[in-house]
Amino acid sequence: MSQSIRTQISNSESAAPHWKALYRAGGVAALVQLGCVLITLIVATTLGVEPTTPSEYFTGLGQDRLVTLLRLDFPSLIHVALFAVTSCAVFAALQENKRMYAGLGVGLVFTGVVLVLAKHSAFSMIHLADQYAAATTEAQRTLLLAAGEAVIASDWWHSTGGFFAGLFLQGGTVLISCIMLRSEHFSKATAWTGILANGLDWIHVLIQLVSPGLAAIVLAIGGLFYVAWYPLLARDFLRLGKHA
Repeated sequence: MSQSIRTQISNSESAAPHWKALYRAGGVAALVQLGCVLITLIVATTLGVEPTTPSEYFTGLGQDRLVTLLRLDFPSLIHVALFAVTSCAVFAALQENKRMYAGLGVGLVFTGVVLVLAKHSAFSMIHLADQYAAATTEAQRTLLLAAGEAVIASDWWHSTGGFFAGLFLQGGTVLISCIMLRSEHFSKATAWTGILANGLDWIHVLIQLVSPGLAAIVLAIGGLFYVAWYPLLARDFLRLGKHA
């Protein structure tokens, strides 16, 4: 056996445990993402969606901080952050045959994740709410309400950065899901539910500018596909981890 072949076999054997750990991490991350989606749906239907005005933020955080914190969309923040783990695990599975396209998809996902984490408004609004509660004059409260309006205008849901975060994140995940169709490592059901979930979410981002009501409907439909996608993705990852 030549030295080059022995080197390749050795490298493959040493890399296998790392891929195995990454696949398992991807499976766990996908299950946590499923939990985040379900928690977001439960909170929205029982406690209400995220506040829309500074006074609603400040009043809620002052009167019932726990309930308002649950409404501040922290599960969605965790959900998005974990795309960094699941997309890396997908790249590990797809990089043998579609390395360039898989790398492009992961790059788009990471760009979207960074933009979302930078634009989330929860911690800023908590800080302003504490200042608002301690304010002693009406002038101070007025300034803090204006600062709250500025934070909302620049957050994940309303800013230009947030808009492109959605396009990059969902666009990259759609690309990755399309590559899954050509891979033996993922089932067709996993690939198609990923395309539908992320594709509808991507469409929601586009049409939200002109038709918020229709965008909300599209997002709700996409949410149902997310609930189906994450268990399938976790199953495929855990199977890959077992046989890596």
